[in-house]
Amino acid sequence: MAIFSYKAVDKKNKIISGTIKAASKRRARKKLGKDGSTVLFVVPQKASEFSLRSLPFFSRFSAAERINFFRNLAAMVAAGITVADSLRVLKEQMPNKQAKKTVSDMVSDIENGQRLSGAMKKAPRKYFPEFLLEAVNVGEVSGKLTDTLDRISDDLQYEYDLKRKVTASMAYPAIVVCVMIVVAAIMMVYVLPQIATLFTELKVDLPLPTRILLWTSNFIQNYYYFIIAFVVLLIAVFIILLKKKKSRYYIHLIYLKLPVFGKLIKETNLALFFRSLEALFNAGISLLRSIEVSEKTLKNEVYKKTLESMNPILIHGTNLSEVMKPFPFLFPLQLQRMIEVGEKTGKLEESFKRLCGYYDRSVKHRTETLTATIEPLILIIAGIGVGFLALSIFMPIYGATQAL
Repeated sequence: MAIFSYKAVDKKNKIISGTIKAASKRRARKKLGKDGSTVLFVVPQKASEFSLRSLPFFSRFSAAERINFFRNLAAMVAAGITVADSLRVLKEQMPNKQAKKTVSDMVSDIENGQRLSGAMKKAPRKYFPEFLLEAVNVGEVSGKLTDTLDRISDDLQYEYDLKRKVTASMAYPAIVVCVMIVVAAIMMVYVLPQIATLFTELKVDLPLPTRILLWTSNFIQNYYYFIIAFVVLLIAVFIILLKKKKSRYYIHLIYLKLPVFGKLIKETNLALFFRSLEALFNAGISLLRSIEVSEKTLKNEVYKKTLESMNPILIHGTNLSEVMKPFPFLFPLQLQRMIEVGEKTGKLEESFKRLCGYYDRSVKHRTETLTATIEPLILIIAGIGVGFLALSIFMPIYGATQAL
């Protein structure tokens, strides 16, 4: 039985804390919730041990931590606990001192009369991006802070799950390719040198495929340090280019034009954009401001720069569907037509909602079928490689047997 520390809100809306023995964290939560208490958090008492997350360098909120922060904050505020007291409870769950200090500063600001959005605005952007601040501000102004916090946690969970699905779909082909490279390297370094000795003893003329294979094997063995240095340099240059805004734009443009993966990247960006846009616009924020904030949820530089270029035109009253027309590569014709219908009927928020649902389903379908789409291509490449290797090895042996 492990010992867990906990905090909960009882039926009288009072915060209670203590320790409990249970076989697991889930069982501890179940025990605490039997009397109707709302469990805020349950952590093992070993949570104070050293971890990389306790270092300042790793103080950025992870996606899961940000989701839990807003979900627990919404639960406590809904239970009648003040925002300041709720933040005090959340602070105790944070392993990093810098994060704790940030939340402590927020508590002080709120107790001095600032709203939650104002206190969050003073925190570093790595904790609370601008689109979160805007959403919280709308919730406070409209008097629906609890609903807004719940919506934020749901949206963050959606974004987190979507990115995980996309990453998982891309992981399979990446792993297969890496395994193929490793196997090929082992063959070149350890197996082919022994076969080369056999060919020398046979004293036969080697066909072109065998000469190419042996030359490649010798090159790898003699200049492996150059190859390693080149790969490291290539990765370093790529990382440096990604950090520069101008070069990052062209790299992201190449991403969008990739076969198979390009459509998935497009639809993922559109799903995230329209989900954020629908939430903000439906909350009463102007279309221009909603687009400005939603743009910051995207990671693709091409989409971000394109949306930025739309702002001056939208300010002059041009419809969004008209502004999107010069960019059919980024905003397909079907998307433009749906927005145009929403503008004409005065139900633009419904169009955004439909687009969000459409791209959500499209991304899910594409991630499910991506493996099946790429697998034949990988098998063809692997087959060509194995066939070339087999021909290179057996052609000289067959020629030697014919000469006998």
